[in-house]
Amino acid sequence: MNKLKTNASGKTGVAPDLPADFGMLAAHGDFATGTHTAKTGDLIMPDLVRAATYTAMQAGRTPSDEGWFTGGERVGYDPRARAIVAAQNAPLKIFLRREGELAHAVSFLPGFPDGSFGWAKVQPHLPNAAEMPRLFVEYVGMGDSDKPKDYTYSTAERTDLVEAIWRDLSVRSTTLVAFDFSSLVVLEHLRRRLERAERGEPAGGPDIRGVFIFNGGLFTDGHSHPWYTTPVLRRLPNRARRGLGGSFALFKMMVGVMWSKGYRVTDAEVRELHSALDRHDGLFYLAAAAGFDADHKTQGDRLDFGRLFKAYRDQFPFVVGGSDEDPFEHRQVDLAEERLGKLGLRIERLPGGHLTTHEQPEALAALIAEFEEGLQWAEGDRQCS
Repeated sequence: MNKLKTNASGKTGVAPDLPADFGMLAAHGDFATGTHTAKTGDLIMPDLVRAATYTAMQAGRTPSDEGWFTGGERVGYDPRARAIVAAQNAPLKIFLRREGELAHAVSFLPGFPDGSFGWAKVQPHLPNAAEMPRLFVEYVGMGDSDKPKDYTYSTAERTDLVEAIWRDLSVRSTTLVAFDFSSLVVLEHLRRRLERAERGEPAGGPDIRGVFIFNGGLFTDGHSHPWYTTPVLRRLPNRARRGLGGSFALFKMMVGVMWSKGYRVTDAEVRELHSALDRHDGLFYLAAAAGFDADHKTQGDRLDFGRLFKAYRDQFPFVVGGSDEDPFEHRQVDLAEERLGKLGLRIERLPGGHLTTHEQPEALAALIAEFEEGLQWAEGDRQCS
């Protein structure tokens, strides 16, 4: 088990505490204390701008939220058909970002609430796309995807989307890299494969080389979300959801818990996160999708990581990791090590808070790259034997 040291970022200090009256504000739904500007419509940028953005990223500079989304595309999606469709007149448009040859791409699944933009700081530290082709997925309601307010957000619909993207892009094999609540999408897909096999149906997805989960939910008894975060947000009435994020100061207090106490979060970082969430008037998603841990608990037996690990551990390897100061899922890694460590589950830990993608992007990228490289070597050995 490797434990990587914090790289010298020069950022120290204490993140702001939540105000004492936060619970009262949440209970009364009085979040609408300011105004915000909605960003709507498709991104239409010249190819030269896209190329310049990509070149800047390859040079090692982290893209802004605008640069990140400019480097991807919006494609049509029909949730009823569970299929990618022509963008023109599509019921919804979702964002995705592809780099390299996708037949054997690594699938990067997003965290909550930052979505695919959470990978923006990690991406420059990954091997180039020729060595590690990758696909960054954005769910409905996040980032530059459409954000319908009359939509049933759930683990199941997110899994439907991922499977539809794989089919449309003809992904033949993949390594699943999941951050935060996307762990549940991985568990849902793995369970579906077992259920489909029992019915004599195709797997419904590409061959899986390996599974890498960081700061994600694994066991129903391992969730430790602070009461003033998702437990409060998921109970907000629709009227209150529409005002989420209207006050930048309150938004900063709300999301401050995601960083470690030793990481001084700058206003620029928080504003960039706010901007990524607010695209297409989407800050309501903070509440609309906040029930994912409750969703997990209602399907405890079906989406139990221990059972799924035992079902698949002879087919492909797993890595489960967590941050030392993650207030949301810190118990998950301890439970995984306690329950499955003797069965060969690999455990990794990194310093910092929940947003490892922000605080430890280089270290996280190194773990992912090392895991994928090992899978490639193992595949090469199998082909030679």
